[in-house]
Amino acid sequence: MDESNVDELLGILTAEPLANITMIADCTQLKPWCDIRILKQNGKTTAAFSLYHDLDFLAGAFWAENSASLHTLLRDFDDQIRGQSLVIICTEDQLKILSTVCADVIPIRERQMIADNSSSLSEWGDVSPEKLFPLDADDLRRLYINCGIPAWTPSVLGLDPFYGIRDVKENIVCVAGVHYVTRFGAEIGNVATLPDFRRRGLASSCIRAVADELLNEVPIVALHFFEGNQPAQLLYEEMGFSYSKNDPVYFTKVKFD
Repeated sequence: MDESNVDELLGILTAEPLANITMIADCTQLKPWCDIRILKQNGKTTAAFSLYHDLDFLAGAFWAENSASLHTLLRDFDDQIRGQSLVIICTEDQLKILSTVCADVIPIRERQMIADNSSSLSEWGDVSPEKLFPLDADDLRRLYINCGIPAWTPSVLGLDPFYGIRDVKENIVCVAGVHYVTRFGAEIGNVATLPDFRRRGLASSCIRAVADELLNEVPIVALHFFEGNQPAQLLYEEMGFSYSKNDPVYFTKVKFD
């Protein structure tokens, strides 16, 4: 993918922005961290695949008209993914395509919730969060490790915004941020609270601050959580997030032969 075809691909993806929001992010804000390739057949784009190169594990995203197109395009990634395990977040329709072109497909259900400017989001924490910046990276790294979330990279702080709450010793004890921000929508993520500070409404305050800032710039925000994570489900429902028409989505582990 280059500047000559990115607009065409975005035109395809934004026809269903929530279904393709990760791929949209890869083509825009996350593009420096991705290897994105497209397949053209008879002058028409029929598939696109993105492979991340900034993570400690293999992960990607895709859009395809059909399984044959995806299968053809994936040959271009043979040296990077053949025989390897990979993580892809996809919709139910995309999962059907993916299941025909790779082996050992293990889909884990995630729920997708959304909010827009018509949503009435609430929060009930009694401490106001502060905006965080790259200079807070070391404090955040400790928080994520202590919360059992080691797969966090400081570079995401530059994607903006992140909000956190500190304790009396100035340690960050709760945070919410983003996975990406595009003009078509954004995904809230990187939410964490130390165990001793949970059930105080702190996460609701941080998430609300992130959502409020985002919705001044983008039409919709989304967030995901694994099905069965009842604390997260209860939190987001009580805050006023609603389930999207793409719900559920799938955190899918696959292996390409």
